Amino acid sequence: MRARPGMANFLFHSRWLLAIGILLCANQLFADPGLVLEPFSATFSVKRNLIPLGELELKLSLNGTGDYTYHAHTMPGMLASLFSGDDILEESHGRISTDSIRPVRYHYRDEAGKAENTELAFDWSNAEVHTSSGGTTWSQPITPGTQDKLSQQLLVRLDLAHGRKEMAYQVADGGKIKQYRFRVEGEERIKTPYGRLDCLRVKRSKASQPPDYTIWFAAKLNYLPVKIERQRSGRTYRMVLDELREGSD
Repeated sequence: MRARPGMANFLFHSRWLLAIGILLCANQLFADPGLVLEPFSATFSVKRNLIPLGELELKLSLNGTGDYTYHAHTMPGMLASLFSGDDILEESHGRISTDSIRPVRYHYRDEAGKAENTELAFDWSNAEVHTSSGGTTWSQPITPGTQDKLSQQLLVRLDLAHGRKEMAYQVADGGKIKQYRFRVEGEERIKTPYGRLDCLRVKRSKASQPPDYTIWFAAKLNYLPVKIERQRSGRTYRMVLDELREGSD
């Protein structure tokens, strides 16, 4: 594996991951836990066993009316770029309330190939999502609460903050509606650049399949994941938080 399309979802999926840089003192970094989703930017490093693969940058911007922009940028490292130069941008736009996320638009772009460009438009009035990819557009029915691949990252943080232990989301992903499940397995103290933090250890699975990811969410960082692991073909893929910055530019 390398930093390629999909690694920006290495947070809950092979593309998921997050990124940050910090210039704040500790009492500013550890925000009020009652304010779950605040603007932030973050950087995560990704490795296969001990081999660096690249990094993911995540940035959440909010305005005063509840609109959000969630941006993920997956960048291959020097070693990974020898084999492929995939540079992936993903972006989700929508609205956030105290207990829900409603995506409106999602865009995925592979900087190296136009064929990998995909855009989703959520038509909530007609309960449909319109997907455009490779010059083709099609529509699918959706149910209330359906997410895109990035917005579900925000929703799981909200649900954990509200004390939920098991969650299941319908996600528009790859031209299909898929179900992703999250279950809190326990608590664990994880070493981070900001000291050892108490985390919820969460298993993620697709529909009824066995869990494929383990994710550690830190309550003091507003349930931001600080570590993600996946075992595949005898190899360990790991994403860890490097830096975090409150607020957005």
